[in-house]
Amino acid sequence: MAVSRDTGCREMENTHFSRIYHQVSKDVYKNGPVISVDEKDWLDDWKTVYYKTYPRFEKIKLKAEVLHADFFDLIVRRESRRDFTKEAVDLRTLSLLLKYSCGVTGIVKDVRSRRAYPSGGARYPIEIYPIVFRSSNDLEAGIYHYSVKEHMLDVVWKRSFSENDIDMLFTYPWVKNASMCILMTAVFWRTENKYREKSYEYILLEAGHISQNVYLVSEALGIKCTAMAGLRPDKIERLLDIDGFSESVIYSLVVGT
Repeated sequence: MAVSRDTGCREMENTHFSRIYHQVSKDVYKNGPVISVDEKDWLDDWKTVYYKTYPRFEKIKLKAEVLHADFFDLIVRRESRRDFTKEAVDLRTLSLLLKYSCGVTGIVKDVRSRRAYPSGGARYPIEIYPIVFRSSNDLEAGIYHYSVKEHMLDVVWKRSFSENDIDMLFTYPWVKNASMCILMTAVFWRTENKYREKSYEYILLEAGHISQNVYLVSEALGIKCTAMAGLRPDKIERLLDIDGFSESVIYSLVVGT
């Protein structure tokens, strides 16, 4: 059935930007792949893994124990849980959660690190910021950055969080009962310089991979988690001291007992 030009224009006007982006980005490789399959032809920048660092900040060394769990059982039991108890999560639990959801798990070709999740072109644009709402006996409340290369926490800001503070950052009331939030930001250029218009899609896919890992590792550790889009990005980005443009908050998970 033919569609009139006027009807087509009206449909385009009513189409959400995300759908327009998806359609436009399909054509990136219409004239053939722009990236050679031979790594020898790649720009050095495409083969370099970049890490965000806080060299002057206090560091907290994390542990990396070997965990054993029935993978298929974890898949069956995995669910979003929001009935948090306001109890804190200790440093060991956070250490294991980060290691097995988004940490380094091995070395490829004796050179490049392998992580717990796939990343388009191994560009690794996602940065992880645990925001700890409640102090435990070995981890103070505050804002931290996960230094994935060293498996350490960068201490960005030790500070307490009132219920009002948490309400100012998140839209759901039950977040106040959680132990912490695992925030993901994207450093866009890491992927953009290789994948151009497709980069945003690949970044969001990567955030999804990490999120599922957080769910499964939380289940293995006996803690609760739920993915959450109910953020107030501008306030969170000011808290993290990021510009919201070159690096921006894209996703989060709330964790607790």
